[in-house]
Amino acid sequence: MNKLAPIATAVILCAAGSAQAANNQVFQTQVGAGNGAVATQVGPGNDFNTIVQVQAGLLNGSTAIQTGGNDFGRIEHTQVGNFNTALSLQTASLGSVAGVNQAGTFNFGFTSQGPLTFGSRAFVNQTGLGNVGTVVQTLSVLDSTVITQTGLFNIAAVVQPFGAFNTATVNQFGILNIAGHTQIGLGNVLSSNQIGALNIAGATQVGAFNNSTQFQLGVLNISGHSQFGIGNTAFTGQLGILNIDSVVQAGFGHTAATTQAGLLNFHSTTQLGFNETSVASQVGVGNVGIVVQ
Repeated sequence: MNKLAPIATAVILCAAGSAQAANNQVFQTQVGAGNGAVATQVGPGNDFNTIVQVQAGLLNGSTAIQTGGNDFGRIEHTQVGNFNTALSLQTASLGSVAGVNQAGTFNFGFTSQGPLTFGSRAFVNQTGLGNVGTVVQTLSVLDSTVITQTGLFNIAAVVQPFGAFNTATVNQFGILNIAGHTQIGLGNVLSSNQIGALNIAGATQVGAFNNSTQFQLGVLNISGHSQFGIGNTAFTGQLGILNIDSVVQAGFGHTAATTQAGLLNFHSTTQLGFNETSVASQVGVGNVGIVVQ
């Protein structure tokens, strides 16, 4: 009986070890005054995760949390300036990567990955004052989002709640631009690019292999894309002030392209069914166009 005691002790120790977090790494560097960094890696099966936090300046805050059986995850926060805040969560995900890079003052970056997120990527890059970038990935497989904002008080949010191989790219340069996007499904791609002030771009993709592109240069332009189905393509290009464009696609293989240059132009495209095509151009002031297919 005594000979069995060491064996029993080893089994108990191994079981206890597997119930705890293991092989995780944290690297923190702070230069300045009043900066705060919090890294949490706890819970059963929470293994082989990495957190990197770098802050230079005054009163910046970085919080990175990996829990709930998160494995092989990586979170990187880099902040240079004052009063910036970065928050990243990874819960019950595998091989996910998140990054928040901020330079300036009062910027806020947030990423959330999990539960059941595998190999997805979420990055928020912000330079300036008061910019807000948010990425949420849940039940996500190899999805990717990159938000880049330069300027003042720009806001961007991307939600990828259920899908795989989706890609979202958001670029904003200027003041008070807003972008909000949602992707559900497989292999959807979207891109929004805003230069100026007070422009608004929104896209919703539900289905597979849809493509949405929005470009805005000016002030107070508004673009909305809604795609439901498979293989739809939508493009909007706006140059000027207070141009408005809406594209709604439901079905398969639609193509819609709208360009607007000027002031107070309005266009709406609705496509239902299969393989419809619409191409519209507006130059000037106060033009109105409506397409229903």
